[in-house]
Amino acid sequence: MKFPNKVISYEESILSKLTVILNVLSRKDESLIELYYDTQKYFIDMDYNKILESVNEWKISAYNYKHITTPLKSEEGSSYHIRFSKGAVNGSLGCNNFFGGYSIKNGILTIGNAGMTRKMCDPKTMENEAVLTENFLNAETKILTLKDNEEVGKIFLLGKDFYLVLD
Repeated sequence: MKFPNKVISYEESILSKLTVILNVLSRKDESLIELYYDTQKYFIDMDYNKILESVNEWKISAYNYKHITTPLKSEEGSSYHIRFSKGAVNGSLGCNNFFGGYSIKNGILTIGNAGMTRKMCDPKTMENEAVLTENFLNAETKILTLKDNEEVGKIFLLGKDFYLVLD
């Protein structure tokens, strides 16, 4: 697999550094990919269940839909987080709580038997929640983990024209 030559400055954010990676991985390439940018090594870790369940609660910090990145911040009346435990997943995608089961096969995360509460919140929160529900709960996503000093730094869940960033 070839990647375009691109010089990336240290000042660019991790999301900027990963644009090329995310575009390639959103095609669901199953190979183990190792990339080097500015002497920093970013790679996919293959023990996905262990990684997802290693943190009590993952914060959803941003999503990208059709090349537009939206940062997310939990405030009064909105919360963006996900929990994974023994094949079960739950959390909040903004306004409503969700729950269901999950499975991982060949690095692809699938949410099954998902349910969600149905309360109304402010229009922007509801808009974010609709995008997250359609592209995360109702779709398969490829898992990409970034390690920083042997610790998981971020998780990207990649779908078609979409990715979700977990911290």
